[in-house]
Amino acid sequence: MNGRIVGRVISYIVLVLIGLAGIAPFLYLLVLSFKSRLDVLTVPPDRHFDWSTIQENYRTVIHDDHYVTFVVNSLVVTGVATLIALGLGVPAAYAFSRLRFRGADTWASTILSFRFMPPIAVAIPIYLMIRSLGLVDSRIGLILPYVAFSLPLVIWIMIGFFDEIPREIDESAMVDGLTRPLVLLRVLLPLARPGMLVAATFGVIFVWNEFLVGLYIVNSADKETIPIAASSLLTVESPIDWNIAATVGVLTVIPILIFSMVVQRYIVRGITAGAVR
Repeated sequence: MNGRIVGRVISYIVLVLIGLAGIAPFLYLLVLSFKSRLDVLTVPPDRHFDWSTIQENYRTVIHDDHYVTFVVNSLVVTGVATLIALGLGVPAAYAFSRLRFRGADTWASTILSFRFMPPIAVAIPIYLMIRSLGLVDSRIGLILPYVAFSLPLVIWIMIGFFDEIPREIDESAMVDGLTRPLVLLRVLLPLARPGMLVAATFGVIFVWNEFLVGLYIVNSADKETIPIAASSLLTVESPIDWNIAATVGVLTVIPILIFSMVVQRYIVRGITAGAVR
């Protein structure tokens, strides 16, 4: 009994340390966003916080630096790219899971290998293809590569979820007169909803943070997403305002945190509902 209690205490301590290590960088970023340009460089750090300085930092980013425009661009590009990747990836995953055809495993592995390719290796070819389509400096020009990057991961995640659903469910639905597309839409998609949310979460996080490919494709400020716009803070003409850069970082992370918390709740609810069935 004592050994079990000691093991549990050690587990809790390890979890707390991991949690602190994970949240410490964001807390430090938050503190920097509350400081003035000079206070950031003060050693040792000043513990005093001035509300007017905090307001000035966030007002500068939100209003003067057109942050709202960048957020809208990121939301549109991320949302559309993720929805398209799900719309293409879910039927493909269903086909790999349920249909038997020559080379299925090889094709599935090949698709996943595309996801492991670093963006720097394909950034220039992607730019040349987007330019040949006349889509440079457009949201569509950003969405298409992001769909291509997200699709392999969506397919592989959904293959695993479809494999966990008994095939007898498909067969019963087809005996009742449903075709395979209707089986997917009416029967399997509700059961695989947790997998779709997981795939959507990974897709959103990747697209929201992607920088390199977008930097090649977007030229005008009104089309920039948040990571591309944030890079403009690093210039050789002027010193870096670390307080402003930290404020941009905080405002960039907050939407992802909110999305992750909302999706996590539905994932847990969906898994519980699936277990009850």
